[in-house]
Amino acid sequence: MRYLDIAFRILSALVIPLILWGVSLQVRLAVQDSEIARLQSDVKEAQALRDGLTNNSNSLARLEEKINATNDSLKDIRDLLRSAPH
Repeated sequence: MRYLDIAFRILSALVIPLILWGVSLQVRLAVQDSEIARLQSDVKEAQALRDGLTNNSNSLARLEEKINATNDSLKDIRDLLRSAPH
């Protein structure tokens, strides 16, 4: 009977550290959840930025093609003006 009483006292003493450990685990999980949510929003922002950069790059490429075509036309006009009889 005495051993049983000692065992119950030891187990009772272990309840408080187990509760504290459980609380610390829940706090750690809550912090991780908030960090995951923040990182997910950062990823969404980065994807939106990447999409914008891709669109700008495509627009710049089209603009470069138009400028090159305009330069070619201007060269043709210049050559025609130079070769015209005066």
